[in-house]
Amino acid sequence: MKRILAAVLAAAAILTFSGCGQSKPENGMMNYNFKEMNVDFIQLSPPEAGDKIAVIDTDYGEIRVVLYEKYAPKTVENFIKNAEAGKYDDTVVKGARNDVYFLTGGWEDKKGNYTGRDTNDELITNEYSVDLWPFTGALMGFSDKAGCSDARWFIVNNDAETLTADAINELKDSVKEREDAVEREKVLKMFDTFYETGGFFGLAGENTVFGQTYLGLDVVKKLTQIPADDEDLATETVKIKSVKISEFKEGDKTDEYPRPKLHDKAELDAAAESGAESEVSADNSGE
Repeated sequence: MKRILAAVLAAAAILTFSGCGQSKPENGMMNYNFKEMNVDFIQLSPPEAGDKIAVIDTDYGEIRVVLYEKYAPKTVENFIKNAEAGKYDDTVVKGARNDVYFLTGGWEDKKGNYTGRDTNDELITNEYSVDLWPFTGALMGFSDKAGCSDARWFIVNNDAETLTADAINELKDSVKEREDAVEREKVLKMFDTFYETGGFFGLAGENTVFGQTYLGLDVVKKLTQIPADDEDLATETVKIKSVKISEFKEGDKTDEYPRPKLHDKAELDAAAESGAESEVSADNSGE
């Protein structure tokens, strides 16, 4: 098996659009109306009373995620169906990349392949929203078919290698010439939020975000640190004991909100200023 998500990250720069299961990778961001994006980001707020949640019990502790039925109804419906049927109970964490993500939710077919469906009829077309992003703690759908998800899912921690100050500033530079001021400022805010909050920006528009961890981010981090081989396949058996569907109640425990920041925006600004000064020095030296 190839590195499960490395290819997805590489494909994120190829903005070709195609349907579920087509050979070309799709990127849902092509259809985003960034002017409509809510930069308060629902994922950075705790759930509200009555919101549907999943309680994920693992060998390393409990994770609780809020499910976004409004934004990804078919994906959430499929996840709930599988959870209530017990398909996620006593399953293994199949893949992990150090500090970046862990993958589970599937099973081995008769040929020994790790899958999340018995037929292609069970594939769910990806559901994208400009208001949902692969921030730290995002619950996302997975399939080996482009533009689809099946029973498998993964939770993101933080891709620190690519979310550096320099990398984020390059992304910000790429949109500063956009004519629409509202769109430009909202996209810049989104990039700032990735730097402050963490996540896996390379998956934006590639996989469905359908939930968000609100309790147990420390457990998510531990699960992303499961020993794995060079293909990101876990080499230690760690299990998902059960996944139960419930509702968030007023007064239920959550992680800290507002979230503690991984980085401060001032670091971004300082890096951008330093980079600009370096360019000026280089230009002057060439005169």
